[in-house]
Order: sequence, then C-alpha cells, then structure tokens
Amino acid sequence: MKISRTSAFAARIFLVYVAVAVLAAFAIAGRALGATDTPLEKMSIDDRLTNAPDATVVHLGSLTTTLGALRAAHRAREAALAQADSLGSAAHGKLSSVGGPSIVGIGASRVPLGVSATAAPQPVIEPASQYASAPADMKAFCSAAAASACLYLPSAQEVVLIGNSVIEADPLVTKPQCAQEGGTWDTQFAGWCTYQYPSSVLVHFTPAANYKLTKSAHCDSSVFTYTVDDHGAILISWKTTNSQYVVLGADPTCIVTVTPGA
Repeated sequence: MKISRTSAFAARIFLVYVAVAVLAAFAIAGRALGATDTPLEKMSIDDRLTNAPDATVVHLGSLTTTLGALRAAHRAREAALAQADSLGSAAHGKLSSVGGPSIVGIGASRVPLGVSATAAPQPVIEPASQYASAPADMKAFCSAAAASACLYLPSAQEVVLIGNSVIEADPLVTKPQCAQEGGTWDTQFAGWCTYQYPSSVLVHFTPAANYKLTKSAHCDSSVFTYTVDDHGAILISWKTTNSQYVVLGADPTCIVTVTPGA
C-alpha cells in the first residue's frame, strides 16, 4: 500500500522519517559514538555482508548498532522470503481446523436463490491484484494461501507503522535484489532497501441471497484482528494503531476464508 506524498518536500520528509524510524529499531540505546565507529554509508555491500567482523560498530548520525545485529535481521528476512510460499500453503491447510466453521444467517435448510440444490458452494478467493504491489514474500504467501483475505508480515523482524504501511528496512540488500524483492531503494541514508507492507486489507464479495456463509481463519491474534460481514466484506487489520516499534513473532500472518451459501 503506497503512502501518498503531495509534494517533493513531503516526499523528502517521509523518506527521512522512514529511515530514521527504522534505524532507531536497530539502535543501541545510550551508546556514545566513538572514533572506531564506521559510517554505514562508507561501507561497501560486501563489507556489510561478510568482510567486516560482526562486532563492527556502524552508525548513521546518532544511531549505532553492530553489523552482527544487522546481519541477523537480514538472514531472518531472507529466510521469511524463502519460506513464504510453503508457509502460505501450510496456512491454507489449517483453515478448516482453526476454530471450525461458523454459520451466519438463516437456517441451513434453505437453498439460496440462484444456487442449485446440488451445486457445491465455492469459497471466495481474494484477487491477486489486492496484493500486487506488496513485497515478494507477501505476494508468495498470499498466492499460496489462496484465501478470501490475506495479510502478511515477515517473521522475526522489528518494524514500525507509518501511515497505512508497516515499514521494514534492510541495509544489507543490493539495489537489484531490492527491486526483485519488491522493495524501494533509498539513496539518502547509506543506500538501503525499504519494504512497505499494508497494515490492513478489505475484500468485498458477493453474498448468498440469504446471507448464509461459512468462515474459517488462521490468524496470529497477537498481531491481527479480523471481521467478516455476512453482507459481503472481510477486513483484516494490524492491531497497532500508532507509530511504535514492534518485534514480530514466528508467524505474523492472517488469512480468512469465506464460502457464501455453505
């Protein structure tokens, strides 16, 4: 989900905010800058990734961290990307077993108008266009999940809510890799990749004539909340409503499936 910017000045301020906000998530609080600290923008991508020791302290402005901390976050994000497809498939398989289906509407004996008594109702599938602009790991997860509504965040990351997006950044990604993974390259601060995940998703569907449906969900309730309107809407939202740093768990995802007329 893109964040609107009404002017070049606003765009610059936004990029500054994103960079500072996410770097603050990596910051070592209270540590004064020393002569041995290395500005991250002066390091090559090879030094950031492998050449320099993990203990190397790097800084950007007043913010400091170590290459070891940045590398651990980078490995976790890459692992989340590699596993996104299989995790989506696994989540799809759990839909019918989590919480069980719930019936909404009038009695089950009535056949909805326009639906044959022998025709099996089909679940709603969220259009891929709804997450087409998301980073590659969310697209892979949601495509494999084949749910009615899907929201995804990468596991084991520290992220921040800005506007309508959940922001994650990785300064250990090359510019081509950033583009391949659906990120945005930011040259203002050391040359790094920013990933923007939507903080909510709203899917509309055509309800059965009698508004009867079944629903099931596989959802991290510590991160997400969801609602299903039997008149034809599914909303999944990230619970955090203000700009604060959040450390994500092992499976910060939520998928919901709805079958009208079932």
